[in-house]
Amino acid sequence: MHESSSPSPSHDHLILADIVGVYGVKGWVRLRIYLDNPNLLLSFPDLTLVDASETPKFARQSIVVEALQVQGKGHIARLSGIGDRTEAEALRGREIQVAAADFPAADDDEIYWRDLEGLQVWSTEDGTRSLLGKVKTLFETGANDVMVVAPCEGSIDDREHLVPWILDEVVTDIVVDEGRVEVNWYVDA
Repeated sequence: MHESSSPSPSHDHLILADIVGVYGVKGWVRLRIYLDNPNLLLSFPDLTLVDASETPKFARQSIVVEALQVQGKGHIARLSGIGDRTEAEALRGREIQVAAADFPAADDDEIYWRDLEGLQVWSTEDGTRSLLGKVKTLFETGANDVMVVAPCEGSIDDREHLVPWILDEVVTDIVVDEGRVEVNWYVDA
């Protein structure tokens, strides 16, 4: 599961969606959603609308997603207090955030991408264990997700590595409490 895969401007709030446009004349907005289950947007009572260009503590406004629909390849939503296209246009570029404390905890067999960022990535190749670096981010591709590993103190080299997120085959162990991810992956030559 990779709920809230978008980086957050602060550790206390998570970005759930971006407002990327408007739809129709009744105030609906187009969303880019960062959740596996977009319908979660309907279940949060305390969402915050944030101007992405501002410091997170400024330009905050409480918002409720009253309705959500699939439209083409994306989603459209009706937000509380937004009744026409002009009001919706003013929201373009804003983020919908939730307090991290209000986000549901991951199940025992799941982990959120945000919890992986900063963990050390140890690679085992031909019986040799090496520090590749730290998880910088993850991103989706058509075939599988990819972990971006940035160099850090003690890493095998000063290059960024792309490691496919294939559980059990490539990613062999994740120990968040110890701050590490074990991978069965080669070190680029």
